[in-house]
Amino acid sequence: MSDVDGRRRRQRWDTKILSGRFSPTMYEAVIKVVESGSYVNVADYLRDIVRKDLEARGISLENK
Repeated sequence: MSDVDGRRRRQRWDTKILSGRFSPTMYEAVIKVVESGSYVNVADYLRDIVRKDLEARGISLENK
């Protein structure tokens, strides 16, 4: 296994899962944003939104 493969495997397992419910209107709006090509998938979009919110609140994610 190369170093890159090892990092990818560790990154995948060093994550946590969050879930939530969305109204149909909000769900469709999120899907439209993703389908516009701005994001690879819904998870990528949600991570970006959360990251931006945390940064706006002064919460650093470095080395955590």
